[in-house]
Amino acid sequence: MLAGGELGRPMLVPPGTAPERIKILRDAYARALTDPELLAEAEKNKMGVDPSSGDELEDLMKKVMDQPKNVIDRVKKMLDN
Repeated sequence: MLAGGELGRPMLVPPGTAPERIKILRDAYARALTDPELLAEAEKNKMGVDPSSGDELEDLMKKVMDQPKNVIDRVKKMLDN
């Protein structure tokens, strides 16, 4: 679940990646994030594990990218400084 709009460590694929490949990756990450050994190692290293689904992250990225031109221009200006 996303907490406070965090992205954490999202994994991205290039545009045009076949949907079946995206599904394979999402399923693999979902399985890994329920693996008791991985979770124990994360806890041992004081790493929080609170995953968001690929669908949740995709929706968030679409909202972030769908901004009016004036917002995009302001962000570009801020980044240029």
